[in-house]
Amino acid sequence: MYIILNFLFAIRKSVLKSFFSKFMYILEYKKQSQLQFNTFHFLTKFWVSEIIVKKNITEIENKKKFYKNKYTFQDGDWFSHNIPVWDIVIKREMNTNHKLDYLEIGSYEGRSVVHICEEFKLFNITVVDPYVEYEELNDYVKKQDMEQTYNILKKNLNKFTNRTQILRLTSDKFFETNKKEFDIIYIDGSHHSKDVKKDFENSIKIIKKNGLIILDDFTWNHYKNINENPVGGIFPVLDNNPQLKIVSASNQLILKN
Repeated sequence: MYIILNFLFAIRKSVLKSFFSKFMYILEYKKQSQLQFNTFHFLTKFWVSEIIVKKNITEIENKKKFYKNKYTFQDGDWFSHNIPVWDIVIKREMNTNHKLDYLEIGSYEGRSVVHICEEFKLFNITVVDPYVEYEELNDYVKKQDMEQTYNILKKNLNKFTNRTQILRLTSDKFFETNKKEFDIIYIDGSHHSKDVKKDFENSIKIIKKNGLIILDDFTWNHYKNINENPVGGIFPVLDNNPQLKIVSASNQLILKN
């Protein structure tokens, strides 16, 4: 009965279109890459994630209003639709009643890290972002002013300085010198597959046992060559790391070590 009710809900809320577009994208990548992986995992995870988002539209809109009134944001909101899935997965998979170490690769104005600060009071947070212009943003913002964006992030995190650290450097430089392990790592830097692959591989080296790795824009289709999109960097790494368990899949991929 539960499955039937969710199916009817999906039809009424136009979940099926989004669900199938993501699933067909993964099938297309599998065909072109010739990698062997279980597409059924993604079929079920896409379905669950899409239902969660659609059932929590009111919560998403309320969070948007709350953060808009309390913090400074100038460019588009590319994060808030992820909030319901993040909250469910993090609270289910991690012991959030204890201090946890959170790493974010690529923060821009700080929408995601602000949510982490507000929702998870015991997290110690490290932000890594060089704040330099890059081509991928040109389709989404009228003008890139990374100094201004950096200052917006600092302003947004000003009240959380006791548990946040902002490192203005590339992820490559960070991983070269970092000695710390993390409970949760969110990868949202350059979306070109070669950069996603490097960030993913480096994150696996420092993720704690039972920790979470969140990969942004899993089904993002920006580059004409599908192998240059995030999937082109993610799946080869997944193929070499069978210990990683798929926890959630939709616009983002969430894995447990």
